[in-house]
Amino acid sequence: MKDLLKHSAVAAAWLALWQILYLTLGRAIILPSPLSVARRMAELIITLPFWRDIAASLIRILIGYLSALVTGVAIGILTAKSKVMDAFLSPLSRIVRATPVASFIMLLFLFLTKERIPIVTSFLMVMPVVWSNVYEGITGTDVKLLEMARVFRLSFSDTLRHIYLPGIMPFFMAAAKAGMGLAWKAGIAAEVLASPSLGIGTELYNAKIYLETVDLFAWTAVIILISIALERLFVRLLRRVYDTP
Repeated sequence: MKDLLKHSAVAAAWLALWQILYLTLGRAIILPSPLSVARRMAELIITLPFWRDIAASLIRILIGYLSALVTGVAIGILTAKSKVMDAFLSPLSRIVRATPVASFIMLLFLFLTKERIPIVTSFLMVMPVVWSNVYEGITGTDVKLLEMARVFRLSFSDTLRHIYLPGIMPFFMAAAKAGMGLAWKAGIAAEVLASPSLGIGTELYNAKIYLETVDLFAWTAVIILISIALERLFVRLLRRVYDTP
């Protein structure tokens, strides 16, 4: 209850500041009021196209995110266990990290359809993060514990469960949490530039083109709320899976 009251007070303070700025500017086309944005969100929520756009964006971004988790774990294990593969693949990670998201999106226009660009963009943003974190978790495993496992002839499954996983999971959880936010933001940015037939990014682009500022703020609020919900949901799911015996 205390946390709820604290968060409510903070939210109320920011909404009050927003209202003051709105009254000061006096130009709704630049900064609409919180009430008008809330009213527009309420209007959007009861329409079928709203949910179609959300579903399309979620499907694309989640495909890219989940693919990045699986691929990042696999490459992280491979590079941690093979110095040759680490030397061969490490430049790829540095290139992906150094390249701006917009550059990736423009390059992907040459090879992919509009619907697939957000999927690959989300994948490229998340995969190196998971890869590096899993790599750090494996290489940071206590060597003495591994020697003890060999001395007591622990099976591979026991070694994995009791030694590797406790060391890897904090890194993986951090990557999964950060990656969810990266995937969502990169995927929406890709939709804005690619403008597929359905998607939140397409609605943002249309709102900007037609100067529908209230719609722009409403869809931005939807993006923020979904991002927070997805991050919390996936962290809880991962913790539940990890804690399951």
